[in-house]
Amino acid sequence: MGKLDGQSALVSGAASGIGLAIATLFLEQGARVIAADINAPALDRAVADLGRLGEVHGVVGDVRSMADAGTMVEAAVEQFGGLDVLVCNAAITSVMPIEQLDESEWDAVLATNVKGMFTLVKQAVPHMIARGGGKIITLGSEMGIVAVPESPAYNASKGAVIMFTKSIALDLIRHNIRVNSLCPGITRTPLLQAEMDNSLDPAATAVLQGAWAPIKRIADAREIAQGALFLASDDSSFAVGSCLVLDGGYTAQ
Repeated sequence: MGKLDGQSALVSGAASGIGLAIATLFLEQGARVIAADINAPALDRAVADLGRLGEVHGVVGDVRSMADAGTMVEAAVEQFGGLDVLVCNAAITSVMPIEQLDESEWDAVLATNVKGMFTLVKQAVPHMIARGGGKIITLGSEMGIVAVPESPAYNASKGAVIMFTKSIALDLIRHNIRVNSLCPGITRTPLLQAEMDNSLDPAATAVLQGAWAPIKRIADAREIAQGALFLASDDSSFAVGSCLVLDGGYTAQ
């Protein structure tokens, strides 16, 4: 028996990294999954691989668009008859000090990381209410709890995600919709690899990444996915508006 047997889930940003790990684990635990992403070729590859685990359908779209978010949610309703679990994972990063940060990057980060959650939640909630409840998981970050230098746009976006989560959690629990935030620390993903590769000194950056958290290693994306499974399952039945922090001790310092 899987912890998500018979449930339907939508995971945004599912073509790689944490989103792909979540989609994988959800399928292994019996869920049927809509995997959504803006990167069509990567999504096609991911869905082809995920298909061996269970029923999965890919939807290409941009979470910054209310219409695209609606298409993602409607895919779950059409394919599975409804939506039980929404994972708002799609995000982009930004490492840029304020004196170099331009308006276009600020707008892109906030639109993707914050508006991109609003659009999905806005589209999903009516269907969850009609279904009698559901679970919504937003992807925050350790950087929404404590700030790090040279990342004002990303820090701001993830702080906003956490407060957005708490706010809608209070509003939606009366409809039996539990909303919580999963806040990962440093995790091995293509984004992290790109950050290292594009740095001035990739070797030094790799050393810094490995020593970032007190646990002295980088998380595997599947470790973070286990947190999403907890929040999506009945194991977290008393969690409402919570931030599940999986950061190897970083915010405990």
